[in-house]
Amino acid sequence: ELKRITNQNLWDVVNLKVKSDQKEYIADNTISLLEAYATQNEGEKVETFAIYEKDNLVGFAMINFNVCNWEGAPKVARNNYCLWRFMIDQKYQDQALGIDALVCLIRYIKSMPLGRGKKLYLSYVPTNVAAEKLYKAAGFVPNGEKIGEEIVLVLDLENQLWNSWPEVFF
Repeated sequence: ELKRITNQNLWDVVNLKVKSDQKEYIADNTISLLEAYATQNEGEKVETFAIYEKDNLVGFAMINFNVCNWEGAPKVARNNYCLWRFMIDQKYQDQALGIDALVCLIRYIKSMPLGRGKKLYLSYVPTNVAAEKLYKAAGFVPNGEKIGEEIVLVLDLENQLWNSWPEVFF
């Protein structure tokens, strides 16, 4: 379940951590929340979420829409969604919660909460094999772009396969 980040869960989200060998792949949640705040103050569309499994906080996600006015922004950023941050706490990894959370996020984004977009993109560090496997299994494909050294993957939000994706995925 996705819940908005509020004063009630803010510090719990800040305290989420990935495994030590994953720290090179994702920004600290404090930095992510600061970036979201600053980006929103620039008039851009950003949302942050605490990810829950039942009553347990298990992860953090951040999305944006049409944020393309930064140096190195991929062309796909224009009028499309970005899964800017996505993490599952180290205590809850290897339980398929990342898969469940990704499904939940994509379904939410398909409702076009921030604007009408046709694509969802993200980027990952090439050595992050687990992330690559998860995103490609969900239907993300490389579009040939990079953000620095990170590889950009894109999901077509209009793809009808997504109407039955969980059954297809498993």
